[in-house]
Amino acid sequence: MMIRNIILDVGMVLVDFCWQDVIKNLEITGRDFEIVADATVRSSEWNEYDRSVISDEELLAQFKSKAPQLEDKVQAFWDHMSDTIVQYPYAKTWIRSLKNDGYRIYILSNYSKRTYELTREEGLDFLPLVDGAVFSCETGFVKPEKEIYHFIMDKYGLAPSECVFIDDNALNLVYPNQIGWSTIQFHTFEQVQKELRTILKQQ
Repeated sequence: MMIRNIILDVGMVLVDFCWQDVIKNLEITGRDFEIVADATVRSSEWNEYDRSVISDEELLAQFKSKAPQLEDKVQAFWDHMSDTIVQYPYAKTWIRSLKNDGYRIYILSNYSKRTYELTREEGLDFLPLVDGAVFSCETGFVKPEKEIYHFIMDKYGLAPSECVFIDDNALNLVYPNQIGWSTIQFHTFEQVQKELRTILKQQ
């Protein structure tokens, strides 16, 4: 085994997905906070947002239908969605360091087309540094669906035994492990650096 490719998730790995702060900053609190969260980021429809196969207008209507008494608050959160993505201070430095060590860096993330367009220039400004990226919105699949992992391998010609994948969600690591990727669940930046060094030293 020779690791050549380091594949990184985006949310909670390279950026903070701070939706709770955004809702609170809109002064949506208490029971209303729970209702808006359940209607949006905690709903089953949220995966469809990341999949981006239905229109934004249709999806927003679905979110509002889950909280008809709080339509205005759902709309306010929708209008401030770009504020949910805040890049971690280490993101670009880490990518550059891994690149300098000779590894190819790829992105594999559940990410909606709308949020991508809203955050590309700030939250995602590390993208020019990486060798390739696959977002769920371009594939019609979301992690942990098997197809999205094959999509990135096919797109960039990646061999499973040469890949290590870092994601904060344990469910997203199950299938990659089964097909021969090395995997690390992200808890803290320090923990991931330590585990990654261990994997790379075993080569």
